[in-house]
Amino acid sequence: MKNVQEVVDQVTRGLTTERQKAVALHDFVRDNIKFGFDRAFDTADPDHTLTALIGHCNPKARLMVSLFREMGLECHQHFVALRKDIIEGLFSPGTKWILSMVKELSHSYVEVNLEGSWFKIDSYVVDPPLLKAAHHLLDKENKTVGYGTRVGSTNTWDGMSDAFSQFDPSIMVEDQGRIEDLNAYYRSKDYRHVFLGVRFNIVYKLFGGIILPPINSHMDQIRLAAAL
Repeated sequence: MKNVQEVVDQVTRGLTTERQKAVALHDFVRDNIKFGFDRAFDTADPDHTLTALIGHCNPKARLMVSLFREMGLECHQHFVALRKDIIEGLFSPGTKWILSMVKELSHSYVEVNLEGSWFKIDSYVVDPPLLKAAHHLLDKENKTVGYGTRVGSTNTWDGMSDAFSQFDPSIMVEDQGRIEDLNAYYRSKDYRHVFLGVRFNIVYKLFGGIILPPINSHMDQIRLAAAL
């Protein structure tokens, strides 16, 4: 499945209610798009993410919005600035310097109107193997945030409540609201993934082939260690 329409058609086939279809699409993104970083970074469009099969919060939220809208649901991508300690531990020893390049993170979750009620979710962001490993490490190290998540997070959504694998008000620095024009947002002062005036989207497009593989490999090692 390489495009949004194909995914919606195949994943929701045989399902009858809005809620069943929405949850199935949520689980598809959670289970098939591994949490990690792609060279397109925040600019990855839904078809790119479906092909790459990897993405972090923002491209996965963009994909989730596209799937829900293809299904006919009203939904929006909502941005916040988060403390950066939520991703501590995800970087390999040689790439930890990247954390020093930002003070905060630009994170987005999805607001979706399902059967007359609004829900907020980012529970599709962290894939099950990584979330399991992260919760284990946080417990072992007596920490509340890190490894891409936090204590008390979930990647399960029942379509009847809010559900977050990353976001929590306790780690939010700023609420930036719903964003429809992503390109304008990435050029704005609200966007946090900037170092010395240069957006990470540009840096990773040029040098991501060198910078990102060690980070993604390190996350795979975290997943594997929890499975053993």
